[in-house]
Amino acid sequence: MPNKKATFSSSDILAQLDVCAQDFNFPVLDNGYIYPVVSRLSVFGDIERWVIAIEVVGYHYRFHGHNGVENCIYVYGNCLGFEPGMTAENVLYVTAESDEGATFIHDSWGTVNPDVHSMLIRDQKVSIPKDPAFYTSRNVTLENPPAIRGYEFMRASLPEYKNEFLALEDEIYDCFRLNIPKIMQLDEWYHPDIAGEEKPSENETFQMIASVLESGDISCYNPTKSANNHWNNWPEGGSC
Repeated sequence: MPNKKATFSSSDILAQLDVCAQDFNFPVLDNGYIYPVVSRLSVFGDIERWVIAIEVVGYHYRFHGHNGVENCIYVYGNCLGFEPGMTAENVLYVTAESDEGATFIHDSWGTVNPDVHSMLIRDQKVSIPKDPAFYTSRNVTLENPPAIRGYEFMRASLPEYKNEFLALEDEIYDCFRLNIPKIMQLDEWYHPDIAGEEKPSENETFQMIASVLESGDISCYNPTKSANNHWNNWPEGGSC
């Protein structure tokens, strides 16, 4: 993005994000129905257009099995062909059964089938460790050992499969179908507490991102607050 002032303002961006948050169409990392796993934020912009895409990967316990393993991509911008926020079309499902059989038993937590030791992630067969010591080594506390829940496996497997759970760049572009330069991508940031009624416009991260988009100057993103989007900072997620 050229270092020139855009035709839109940072206040325009923040106003849209606030409206979406008020309508519960902005990522809530402690959503009571979703066990959070990993998230990513991508920013696209030029002189006339801006897009912010926020991926939230987690296990939604109202949808059983692999239908609960979802990456919801929330898309905001001034050039979209749809209402900003999350739409059903912008949800990715990247896991499936391996040739061993059903990955999960039919319960609210996506408990892993004790007789199945693998699953597919983006068509790659991966092992599901069953030893509780493995999860302890990854700082994941099992809720009902020795049973393994889907979100526990997802969290413990992030060092190896983080990028597989997240969207490919082409998949993010497919959400809004515009050729706009990507100017930032964040794996860590300070996220607003939407359930606690904090507005995006009150949050340092989104204030700075809006300034980057308006000015074209990426140095406007200079955070002072520690990142909090890691799943362990949102213990209420999945608690309903």
